[in-house]
Amino acid sequence: MLIGDMSPALLAGLLYLGSGLGLQLVLFFQRKNSLHELSHLSPRHRLKLIGAVISGGIIAPLCLAFGIKYGTASEVSLLLNLETVATTLIAWLIFKEYIGPYVWTGKVLILIGAGLVVLKAEGGMSFSTSGLLVICACIFWGIDNNLTRDVEELSSTVLASVKGFAAGLFSIFLALVFTTGSATPSQIYGALAVGALSYGLSLVLFVEALRKIGAARTATFFAVGPFFGTLLSVALLGERPPAAYWIATVLMLAGIALLYLEVHRHSHAHEEMAHTHPHIHDEHHDHEHPEGEGALSHDHHHVHRPMNHSHVHWPDIHHQHPH
Repeated sequence: MLIGDMSPALLAGLLYLGSGLGLQLVLFFQRKNSLHELSHLSPRHRLKLIGAVISGGIIAPLCLAFGIKYGTASEVSLLLNLETVATTLIAWLIFKEYIGPYVWTGKVLILIGAGLVVLKAEGGMSFSTSGLLVICACIFWGIDNNLTRDVEELSSTVLASVKGFAAGLFSIFLALVFTTGSATPSQIYGALAVGALSYGLSLVLFVEALRKIGAARTATFFAVGPFFGTLLSVALLGERPPAAYWIATVLMLAGIALLYLEVHRHSHAHEEMAHTHPHIHDEHHDHEHPEGEGALSHDHHHVHRPMNHSHVHWPDIHHQHPH
């Protein structure tokens, strides 16, 4: 509804810039200083942040923007579910995150559904160009998700804002130098507003989930988003997706539903570690505070003592042991 004659690179840049601007406004009211947090970032986390910005903030949005330009909203929305598959494979292969049988079964159903969407039956089976572009975007967002999960030294709002500004300004620069097309003021403001909500607020919530339940499960739950996109494409744009798209929708929803059945519990050891992140006092955070100060979420450098115990848990920042 917004794109008109706007170049895909400019659209990608405005969406991310909108997220950066919107989150900086939030940080202003919270009286937080992004530069202060960035200056205290360790070299290891700084490299991961740079990698996340390049893969998920520059390459992936450009691929998605071109996919939107040349494909239908329903096709693009459904194929975005492949981000969860890419995230899970990378989390398992490279970052050794535990992936249970329910998660793997769900990914297979999502892959089958994606195959129905990306293959066209017109004059024989052929690949959709827009579909392949969206698949590329999903792969790079999978890399981004796994890198972002480990940058725990930055608050989720600051991290999302930094990614928004860096990716947005770079993509806008590319658009102005290498692409053609025009955009009206209302299109620019509209893209910034969509970016502030759908990229900014969404990314803050996504980063919080990454840190609490791990990359694979967060990406799977996040996969409900494209179904809202498909329904809105029918309601707002009048699109009529073919029958194969609705079959794909049922398969993908079944894959997501399987995740709710998973319970993961076993005896595991925590090594001593020291870091900074928002937390409340629980079985992993039992350090002392002045009376009453530990009941609410707070943020400071703290040390975790070694412990060995068993409880239901997810692969969050305190449970990253390999299986």
